[in-house]
Amino acid sequence: MIAFLRRFVLALGWLACAVLLAFGSAGLVAGLSREPGTPARPELTWAADEAVRPGLAAATADLARLADEVTELGRLGRAALATLIERDLDRLASTITAGTSLVATIDADAAGLRARLTTLPGVGPGGEGRLGPELRAEYAAILTALESTAGLRESWATLTAGSAAAARLATLLADHDRYAAAAARAGSRGSYSPALTELASATATLDQAQALRDVLANTADVTVLDQWLGRNRDLDLALARLYRALRASKGTVTAEVRDAAAAERAAQERLPPDTRGLVVIMADIARGGLNQAVITIELARGRLAAAVGSLDASTPGSSTPGPPSPGPPAGPPAQPTP
Repeated sequence: MIAFLRRFVLALGWLACAVLLAFGSAGLVAGLSREPGTPARPELTWAADEAVRPGLAAATADLARLADEVTELGRLGRAALATLIERDLDRLASTITAGTSLVATIDADAAGLRARLTTLPGVGPGGEGRLGPELRAEYAAILTALESTAGLRESWATLTAGSAAAARLATLLADHDRYAAAAARAGSRGSYSPALTELASATATLDQAQALRDVLANTADVTVLDQWLGRNRDLDLALARLYRALRASKGTVTAEVRDAAAAERAAQERLPPDTRGLVVIMADIARGGLNQAVITIELARGRLAAAVGSLDASTPGSSTPGPPSPGPPAGPPAQPTP
C-alpha cells in the first residue's frame, strides 16, 4: 500500500509539472507569434512609426489645404450658375477664368502630394510589417481622399463648355432683339428696305441660335427656348411681310397691308411681356449638365472635408515608447563642491 501511494503521488507530481510546462510553452508561442504591424507588439514598429509620423502630419496638412481649394472651386461653380441665370456675361467669364486657374492649382497640388507620399519611409510593399496599423490606415485614408480630385478637371470643363454655349445663346438672343428693334424703327419712318435688311440680320441670329439649341438639347430642357425662338421667328416673318407689302404699295394701305398688319399684331401679342422667359431658358440650360458638374465638385469637397476631419480626430499622439535610452554610465558619486 505504501509503495502504491508513493507511485501515485509521484505520477501526480509529474502530471502537474507537465501541465505547467504546457501552459508556459503556449504563452511563449503566443508571445512570439505577434507579428510587427499588429497592436499586440507596438514596440516592434515604434522606430518606423516615429520616422513616418512627421511626413504623414505634413501630408494631412497638405490635404486640408487641398480641401480648401476644392471648397473655393465649388463656390466658383455655384457663382457661375448664378451669373449665367442672371445673364451677367462679364462676371460669368471672369468666374470661369478663375475656376480654370484654380483647377490647374488643384491638379498640381494633388500630384505633388501624391508624389511626396510615395517617398515616406516605411510605406509601400511590405509596409504592413514595418508600420503600425493606425499609421497605415492614415496613409491609406490620405490616398483615398486624393482620388476625389481625379474628376474635377473634367467637371469644370463641362461647366465651362456649357457656360460658353449659354453665353453665346444669350448674346445671339440679345443681338436678335437689337436687329428687330432697329427694323421696327426703320419701318416706322417708312424706310422699308433698310427695315428688311435689319430683319434679315435678326433672322440670321435666330438661325444661329437654333443651331446652338440643337446642341443644348442633348443635355438641357429646351422647351421654353423652342417657344421663344418660334414666336420671335413668327414676328420677324410677319414684320417682313408687312414691310414688303408697304414697300410695294409705297405706303398706301391696301388689303394686303391690312392682312399683314393683322398678322404682325397677332405675332406681337404672342411674345412674352418681359424677359422672364430668358431667365427660365438660362435656368434650364444650367440644370442640363452644368448642375451635375457643380454637384460632382461638391461631392469631392465633401469627401475631402470628411477625410480631413477623420484624420484630425484620429491622429494618434506619440506611439508606445521603445526601449528606454540608457542613462549615463554609473560612476563614483559626485563629490560635493566645497
